[in-house]
Amino acid sequence: MARLWNAAIGLSIIVLLFACASQKMIEQKPPPEFKGIVLAKGIDDSGMIGVPQEPTGDFNTEDEQIFAYLAFDNLSGKHNLRWEWITPNGEVYLATHNYPLKANKGKYLPKVTAWHPISLKNEPAAELPGRWSVNVFVDDELIASEPFNVEIFTDPIILPAAVSMRPYPKDWGLIIGIEDYYRLPHVEYARKDALIVRDYFNRILGVPEENIILLIDADASKARIEGYLKHYIPNNIDRDATLYVYFAGHGLPGTRKGEPYLVPYDADTRFIEQTGYKLSSFYQDIHQLEIARSYVFLDSCFSGMASRATEMLIKKTRPTLIHVEKVPPPSNTIISLSATRTNELSNAHPDRGHGLFTYYLLRGLRGEADSDDDGWNSINEIYAYVRKNVLRESRRIQSEQTPTIMPPLEQVKDIAVSRSLK
Repeated sequence: MARLWNAAIGLSIIVLLFACASQKMIEQKPPPEFKGIVLAKGIDDSGMIGVPQEPTGDFNTEDEQIFAYLAFDNLSGKHNLRWEWITPNGEVYLATHNYPLKANKGKYLPKVTAWHPISLKNEPAAELPGRWSVNVFVDDELIASEPFNVEIFTDPIILPAAVSMRPYPKDWGLIIGIEDYYRLPHVEYARKDALIVRDYFNRILGVPEENIILLIDADASKARIEGYLKHYIPNNIDRDATLYVYFAGHGLPGTRKGEPYLVPYDADTRFIEQTGYKLSSFYQDIHQLEIARSYVFLDSCFSGMASRATEMLIKKTRPTLIHVEKVPPPSNTIISLSATRTNELSNAHPDRGHGLFTYYLLRGLRGEADSDDDGWNSINEIYAYVRKNVLRESRRIQSEQTPTIMPPLEQVKDIAVSRSLK
């Protein structure tokens, strides 16, 4: 691939301009043709010519860059190319110098592509939402102008300040989020996820603030998790209550039988049978509360890989050699939604800064799961919504993740879990 130019401008943002020509130059000159401007979120320049990635005219302030892409056919002679980026108030945000486009005398280039980006996220451009445009000049003549939108990014799982559903004074919530372990790899976004789950338990599910137990990082030791679940909650919860449990952290199969364990902050993977919280025991402790219903949301995996990462928790092992037992809850009064099948990895959603499973779980709880538009999100609707979206997104990153529900769906009564936001 021959570079027609390779120039950079040093400004408050990084601005690069590239052009490629990849075809053999031929003597006979067909008429030149300009293909117009394509706006995109990225450029794939791994081939002979650049190709726009995610073409769109709509951007938001979380997008890293905006690319303006051009294609010329049958370019001959010598020309100058420059760009102008125009803000919503009509001012020039960025104007480049002239860059040469040149074919050898008497010859032509069958295909030339060029692109020019501005940075957006955390840059001055992000403070100027609205209708922008980019202008392209060849030999100081305006040959094209393309409008596009920049919107302020709004995280769809952040609850509006006014949202507060009907409270259920008897209900309880136990939230465990372990991002920074004592001896193990960290779990990306687990702390942030636990905090927003607390907000959802309170304002979407109606659990009183004083009934929500939040254990983050060092607070989520094995002794404290078991202490709350085996002693504190049983001494305070009513029989007709609902308990909501959320766990974001590592999971691990036992070294002997493959029984899955939740990994507390202070666990040692070499002695997981002694320092972990066996999942079957975890379910049994919830069952012994003898309450009306419990929902368990597990954003973890038991494949032997670190949750939301790609390294092994047990050194010198391979995921394909690890057998993991399926563990159903001991009663249909406990419904468990898990992030993965037994041998899959639970992924992060870096574009949104959450665990992939948690991100779609919360979007489902706030109303996007309501497929029949009756104003309520049932457990079947939530599971179907989470499974569909997590599968789709995980396949895009080539790390397939399949949320599961226990007991199996055919054994679960389709109960309303949350009211949809209107």
